[in-house]
Amino acid sequence: MIPIDITKSNIIEARDYHYRIMRYIILKKIRGNQFKESPPLKDMKIKSIKGVSYCIKKYFEDEDNLKKVLIGLPTELDSIKSKFRKDKNIRKIFDYENWLNYDKYNAYDFAKKLDIPTCPYCNRTYTKTVITQKGEKIIRPEFDHWFPKSEYPLLALSFYNLIPSCHICNSNVKGKTEFKLDTHFHPYNSASNVKATFSYNYKSCDGYRIKINTKDDFSRDSVEAFQLENIYQAHEDEVKDLIKIRQAYSDKYIEILKNSLKGLSLSKEEVYRLAFGVHYEDDKFDRRPLSKLKKDILTELGII
Repeated sequence: MIPIDITKSNIIEARDYHYRIMRYIILKKIRGNQFKESPPLKDMKIKSIKGVSYCIKKYFEDEDNLKKVLIGLPTELDSIKSKFRKDKNIRKIFDYENWLNYDKYNAYDFAKKLDIPTCPYCNRTYTKTVITQKGEKIIRPEFDHWFPKSEYPLLALSFYNLIPSCHICNSNVKGKTEFKLDTHFHPYNSASNVKATFSYNYKSCDGYRIKINTKDDFSRDSVEAFQLENIYQAHEDEVKDLIKIRQAYSDKYIEILKNSLKGLSLSKEEVYRLAFGVHYEDDKFDRRPLSKLKKDILTELGII
């Protein structure tokens, strides 16, 4: 489970852009023609919502409340998640399904600006966004609502509640399961520290079972919630290959490879990436699938 660093420039830029656009959309829906600000993007057409209650209008007169909803950190979202949950107009104001395909700013634009290339829950699958030069939208990650939008419609468009993820983690495994910040991993929550290490056991003469060793209840519950140990059995071949390298080249594989590439002046990290197809540095695990699995296994084998 790979945390997302909220101090990175791409995350900050994506957050600020999301707020600027969504602020206009939300306030236009609530206030209609009474909201006189110029749109942040050309030709934005937003229909006002009829019958918005006085309580909702009053709440969003305070800019701090709007900021908390749209770009509040996970702990802030947790404190306001139940507001207006029975008000039908909240679902219309924070309409996730409509936003997905809005022509001026939508899920593809959001994902492209985020630039989170692998699923933070499993680190198994690419979550890259592909838009052609002609503007044709090809693929993007799904967005998991960490706080389920079905239960907490106020948070349906909150920046830190839209987790770019793979289909398996978002739909097949997590679904609408409700988590708590003190019991389960949240990629944007700085307190979400999953202490887990990949390992393996022999299960036959030519077979291995991948294990995930956790150090506390928080880590165990987070890993189990996404069934990561079961899902990672699909990558047994990756572990087999690493073990074969260890058997063939002892623990000097990286040095042997580096010496054979002397003329290229490559760093140890670059040689590692060429050899195993993943990043060595922990803060770059998100750039390639299986980065943590391979580093943990290679460490156990003594290759690194």
